[in-house]
Amino acid sequence: MTVATAVAAIAAVVDGVSGVTLAPTYPRETMNESPFAVTYVITGEIDIGPIGTRKSLLNIAIDLLIPRRDIALDMETLTPFLDTVPAALLGELSTGGDIFSGTINTFDFLSIEFIPDVVYGGVQHIGYRFLMNNVKLLINL
Repeated sequence: MTVATAVAAIAAVVDGVSGVTLAPTYPRETMNESPFAVTYVITGEIDIGPIGTRKSLLNIAIDLLIPRRDIALDMETLTPFLDTVPAALLGELSTGGDIFSGTINTFDFLSIEFIPDVVYGGVQHIGYRFLMNNVKLLINL
């Protein structure tokens, strides 16, 4: 397990959500597709455990964005993702899920934040940040 493989697996799950046009592992400087998602580690802690082990607790953000045009139409586009993105992420921890292809052990909870004004690639966007809190990676060195 590595942080890089966990982020890539999370991005792949988001990329599979209906309506998301692009969720690359490594975001491009500009995105022409919409809606798109950018996945990244926002904060984290790495604890050295007993000899040969390490525990990482990371907060991984998924920003789902669209170019801002008209607030009513933008919200109409974005609102369904308040159900579908969490369902996809939480489904990975269910009985049928594969815990992001085995790249993480678990995460504590998912928080959602409205981001009304973010500039990406020089273009104003609007969207939601889905924050996977305390994503746990237990690693045997």
